[in-house]
Amino acid sequence: MRTTASTFTQLLFLAILILSPVFVSASEINIRPFLIDETLAPRDSVQKLVTLTNDYDFRKAVLYATVNEITVDSTGEIKEFTSPAMVDRTTSVTSWIEISRGRIEIPAGEVREIPMLIKVHPFAQPGEYHVFVGFVQAPNRPKAEAIALVGDAKGVIVKVTVADQRVDGLRISSFLIDRFVTGENRRSIEIAVENTGDMVSSPMGEIIFYDSRGVEKTSIPINAQGVSVAPGETLTLRSAVPLSNDLGRYKANVSLRYGDNQAAALFDTTMFYLMPLHTLLLVFAVILVITLFVALLIRRSFTADQDDDDHDYDEVAMYVRDGHEPNPYDHDIDLKNK
Repeated sequence: MRTTASTFTQLLFLAILILSPVFVSASEINIRPFLIDETLAPRDSVQKLVTLTNDYDFRKAVLYATVNEITVDSTGEIKEFTSPAMVDRTTSVTSWIEISRGRIEIPAGEVREIPMLIKVHPFAQPGEYHVFVGFVQAPNRPKAEAIALVGDAKGVIVKVTVADQRVDGLRISSFLIDRFVTGENRRSIEIAVENTGDMVSSPMGEIIFYDSRGVEKTSIPINAQGVSVAPGETLTLRSAVPLSNDLGRYKANVSLRYGDNQAAALFDTTMFYLMPLHTLLLVFAVILVITLFVALLIRRSFTADQDDDDHDYDEVAMYVRDGHEPNPYDHDIDLKNK
């Protein structure tokens, strides 16, 4: 009888040992929701509740919360877990998640709500961020974090979309070409572009040159290298007038584009005269010759008029009276023959 009882006890003990993993594996922790999707702006914050349910009938669950940044594919499947690190908080979504990192105990059959705060960094960069908040059954936190990092944990996927509220704005503060282009050293073009927005921008475009009849003569590219200008700063773009040495009046139109896909545009216009130095000297010489010739004609005409004035005189009538007195007055003319 004792042998039978002893054998039964041994069998029961053996059954417990064999079935213990089954009972442990039957422990089920249900987590809701599966996905949290929020569109927020810098400085925004939102609080969410994660519901944990211990479906095990007679065993307490011990869990630890873990937070890992993840990479997802186009279908939403997790591709990679990233260990938390001290990185740039403006782009590190793990630093935006506030959740209790202490031991979480849930008695059998009970439910626990865990608060989670999503607090976006004030200078967060726009974009989509994904983080996995795991709830791992483990004896301690290091073990829980190791399990989560290899992807063997249950949890919640949190997607945070940071809206881009920055403004992309530029303006042309000056467009300068010398009023009179007389030589190679006066062909410089300067365009000052000021960034009045919140984003780094690269203005690119061209300058088109027209003659006095509105006919396009040529064009040149501006900032083909894509030099950028930071917010609050001014970029000076330099070039040179490409026209040949033709005397005339010209108009220059500058057109610049910037922003996403170069969608925004800037325009400005200036006028100038192209006067090559040798042409200018020739024109000056012709004007000087004409001026001297006109001056000579005027001088000759004036001299001729003066000569005519010197030869002009008035005739005076003379009258002699018969029997004039022998003693003439002082004012009489004596015509007496001697």
